[in-house]
Amino acid sequence: MVVGAAPALSLMGGRVQAFAAGAADGSIGGLTAKFTEVDGIRTRYYEYGQGEPMVLIHGGFTANSSSANVFSRNIPGLAEHHHVFAMDRLASGLTGNPKDEKDYSVQGDIDFVYDFVKTMKLGPVHLVGHSAGGGIAMDLAIEHPEIVKTLTIIGAGPEDPPEFSEPSKLAELLEKCPDQSTYAGLKCRAGALAWLPDTFEEEYWRADEQMAMLPKTQDARRAMAAGAGMPVNGQGYKEWQKKLWGRVINDGVLQMPVLMVAGSDDVLDWPANSPKATLERELGLFNIVVAKNPRVQMVVISNGGHFMYREHPDEFNADLIGFIEFWERHPKAPALSSGQFDKPFHQ
Repeated sequence: MVVGAAPALSLMGGRVQAFAAGAADGSIGGLTAKFTEVDGIRTRYYEYGQGEPMVLIHGGFTANSSSANVFSRNIPGLAEHHHVFAMDRLASGLTGNPKDEKDYSVQGDIDFVYDFVKTMKLGPVHLVGHSAGGGIAMDLAIEHPEIVKTLTIIGAGPEDPPEFSEPSKLAELLEKCPDQSTYAGLKCRAGALAWLPDTFEEEYWRADEQMAMLPKTQDARRAMAAGAGMPVNGQGYKEWQKKLWGRVINDGVLQMPVLMVAGSDDVLDWPANSPKATLERELGLFNIVVAKNPRVQMVVISNGGHFMYREHPDEFNADLIGFIEFWERHPKAPALSSGQFDKPFHQ
């Protein structure tokens, strides 16, 4: 999903009673959330399993309707192999708002995830990010490669090369959605990004709406709408990201194994005039990352949309676990062919 400021959510006609119809910790899927303090900010997260630590970063606009709950179908299976942590990002879900308005930004999110890893004393982690969370994960790995053992980027996101010259399939679908300044509009957007009718169950939506409508979340949305976090949002983010691409292409800063997972029917990577998704943007990012790193793989999950990991959790989990296990067995990177990657698709 796109990173940047968006209109503040309206209360849609009334005060919301926090979690009157759901779990007090916002949890779903039989999971139980925990809380910790990260630099004085109350942070919600899920923690399950044993073994090497894995950190999951959700996507979505900052402080709207996305949270660690999107990984509810993946956590149990991944926890059979890893010590899994799925956190609510800064100002999202039940995590508190930043103390400084400048941190309503991609850099603020990067620093917050980094501080979470340090607070929990996790050491090098298997870092997994979806959509905008994939951009945060990638940029964190560029800035702090010492804490990232493997990197997994799920779905199209703002870290990808620019969108097509023509509108995307998502833009076409959003024409039928309510105003994006309302929760109904945001729910409609998430539904448009999904591919299967059972991507989200009612329990998910109930907790999602309750967290999205909390006063602290409303405050965060208003702050962003007023310009908090600039200039590392909106157009400023694009220029900032180009500099990070340069560090990957020219300096080879991403040397850990990198997995990219795409949904064959992701409407964010689907030109509106095309009969099928082209995955052009994700392939563009693949060619940026592989420029100096031979340990890069891309998996496309068929019959899957932007939330393919939630739509096909067993398949996604097996791909991720298998990827990690493969590079544990083959720690030495293969040599790059001379001149093979002189001209990546996007620079």
